[in-house]
Amino acid sequence: MKRVCLTVLCILLVGCGNAETAETEEKMRFENLDPAKVNMQYGGLKEWDRFYNSFYEQKEGSDLIVLGTVEDYSCFAGGIEIATDISLRVDDVLKGDMEAGEHITVRKPGGAVTVEEYLQSMEDAGITYWNAEELKAEYSEEERRENYIQISFCDLDPVIGQKSLYFLEKDAEKELYYRLCDGFGQYVETASGEYVNAYEIADEKRNADEPMMLALGETVEFDPDAAPEERINIYTMDEIKEGMETYTAPPTDYPGAEEDALEMDCEPG
Repeated sequence: MKRVCLTVLCILLVGCGNAETAETEEKMRFENLDPAKVNMQYGGLKEWDRFYNSFYEQKEGSDLIVLGTVEDYSCFAGGIEIATDISLRVDDVLKGDMEAGEHITVRKPGGAVTVEEYLQSMEDAGITYWNAEELKAEYSEEERRENYIQISFCDLDPVIGQKSLYFLEKDAEKELYYRLCDGFGQYVETASGEYVNAYEIADEKRNADEPMMLALGETVEFDPDAAPEERINIYTMDEIKEGMETYTAPPTDYPGAEEDALEMDCEPG
C-alpha cells in the first residue's frame, strides 16, 4: 500500500497568466496556470472512517458508480478551504439509479482561486489565517486579481474532456456527490483505454514536481522494476468489473504492512 501524503505546507511561486479577456478571468483553467503567478500550498489527505482495499469494497461502499466525462469545472473558496465542483456527463452507470446522458456535480477538495477571492473568503468567514497578512503585503490590490492561490491534496486536477470511473457517495442535502476516499475513488482513463487511480498518479507527479493532471492523450506505463507496494496499478475495464464482483481479502504480508495498519488505526489481518 502506498503511503498517503503527510500534511505539508510550502509556499511556491506558481497561478494564472494575465487575464486578457473577461472569459479568461471568469474561467480559470488548470492547464493555463502560469507557474510565475500562483501561490501553491500542499495539504494532507483527510482521515476517512474506513479505507477501501478492493474494487468489491469500493462498490459496496458507493451510492453511485459511473463512467463520466468532465464537461466543465469551477473552483471556489470557503474560509481557508478551496474546493472544485466538476460538471460530469454520465456515459455509463455501473451502480445506482441513473441513466447515461444525465449530468451530476462531483465536488473535490483543492483548486485554485485568485488571491483576492481567497482573502475575501477568509474575511467573510471571520477567519484570521497565518498567511493572510503576508499575502496582503506581497500583492498589491491589482496583483491580487491576477495571481492565484492553488491548494492540492495529492490529487489530480480535472481536465475538460477527461473520462474517469467514479465511485461516489451522495450528499442529498447539497444535491452533489463526493468520491469515495477522494482521489482513491477515481480511476482515470489513459490514452490506451486503461484506467489508473487518480491518487496514485498524483502522488507520482507530485514527487516528480510535475503538474497535477493527466493530460488528454497521456499514457501511463507500468514499471516492472518497482517494488510491488510502489507500483502504479493499471487496469482494464473488464478487470475492474470482475474485481467488483469478487471479494478479495487485502494482503497483510507486504513490506510495511504493520506500519500501514497503525496509520489506518486498525490491526493487520
